[in-house]
Amino acid sequence: MAYYKEVQCTVVSETKRSDSGGTWVEYGGMRSDMKKKGMVLFLTGLLGMSLFLGGCTSKSEKKALEYKQLGISQMKEAKYEDAVSSFQKALDQSLGRIRAQELDVCYYKALAQYKSGDTKAAIKTYDGLVDYDKKNWEVYYLRGSVLLADGQPDACLKDYDKAVSLNDSDAELYGHISENLQNAGRTQEAQKYLEQGLKLKPSSASDYENIGKLYVIKGDTENAVKMLTQAADKGADRAYLALGKLYTSEKKTEDAKAAFQKYMEKHPKDADALEQLASIAADAGDYADAATYYKDAMEAASGDQVKELQKALVAVYEKNGDFASALEEAKDYVADYPEDETMQKEYEFLQTRVLTGLENTGTDNTQQADDTAADTTTEGNGQ
Repeated sequence: MAYYKEVQCTVVSETKRSDSGGTWVEYGGMRSDMKKKGMVLFLTGLLGMSLFLGGCTSKSEKKALEYKQLGISQMKEAKYEDAVSSFQKALDQSLGRIRAQELDVCYYKALAQYKSGDTKAAIKTYDGLVDYDKKNWEVYYLRGSVLLADGQPDACLKDYDKAVSLNDSDAELYGHISENLQNAGRTQEAQKYLEQGLKLKPSSASDYENIGKLYVIKGDTENAVKMLTQAADKGADRAYLALGKLYTSEKKTEDAKAAFQKYMEKHPKDADALEQLASIAADAGDYADAATYYKDAMEAASGDQVKELQKALVAVYEKNGDFASALEEAKDYVADYPEDETMQKEYEFLQTRVLTGLENTGTDNTQQADDTAADTTTEGNGQ
């Protein structure tokens, strides 16, 4: 933590940069809507390994830490352009020198750049990190993913190959790469990485979990369940989460609920598990339970996930015939996300419905509530 090294392109005032900003691709890949939530969890794991310096005493170091924390808070609120600015201000405090603290900020900045919609600058930021440490597999993986999102598959594959060469025993890495490529339409390359990962021999609980997820990607449910069950038995709690999602996709609702509830025995505030349980409850027509799960998930979630959960909660209230609660939630939503035109229309619809006395909190108007929720889905709420 006492060493310093110049890093080009990353610790320069934004006003002096000729390039634009940068962005990020999330774990789970690039599906129709980039399926951002999945990958962002993986990236958050990488970027969350904060390398805080102990004993910050200088004024500039304290100011840098303040800007960093502000940027992180802004990311949780999906204010990505503001976060980029805050992270740059944190870097400006270093006067062009890089230590562990500044490196950490660079990773956060690259993620914020991607999330703001600017892949070019994120690539530029990762270029600087690669120049700083050419033996760091994570940086090659991250840059490769952004290159893929930026429409540069050849450069992406080069970075992915480099990442694997530096970390060839990590089944999780093979899985992330395979999914990204598959969802980008690079089926042949995706299959290559998948098969490489499946050749690994598990030894730890996390190995069993990650190889189980590879079998999920492959579509081999039998082996996926076998591996994930062994992982859970060996103490990998998140294997229960993966099992629950797998059972859900197989329409094995009771098995899915059991797996999620097992996971929540140790992780009662996990937003992903709560969201899955909410979805199961909603599909079963248990709308009151679904609403409770969604509200709990919103309290535990951050960033874009909160936005999607809140839209789902509006739909569940409507299905339950509780249009007053749906209106209240929609009002909060459009205040936070005024750019969402579809939900703005839904909010106006709910205002009309409640004001004209059509609200029904009982059970005699179930079909009408279902129709309203269906309208919400059709208009693009994704629920």
